[in-house]
Amino acid sequence: MSTELFTQLEQKVGQAIDSIEMLQMEVEELKEENQRLTEAKTGQGEELEQLRQTNAQLQEERDQWAQRLEALVARFSETESETQSA
Repeated sequence: MSTELFTQLEQKVGQAIDSIEMLQMEVEELKEENQRLTEAKTGQGEELEQLRQTNAQLQEERDQWAQRLEALVARFSETESETQSA
């Protein structure tokens, strides 16, 4: 009977070792996935910052164009007023 118990215990220990090894592999895979996602998030953050800077630059350029157009319209209006009064 003690041989049977030792055999059962040996089987249970073997199963426990297999389970531990499987869990360790799963943990390693999860760590790698976490690292990959962290790197992807960092890359997206950098891309987002670059897009924000580009957006700010384009808004500044648009504002400058709007000012130039307003100045041209004002000059046309002045010229038109001068032409009509003359």
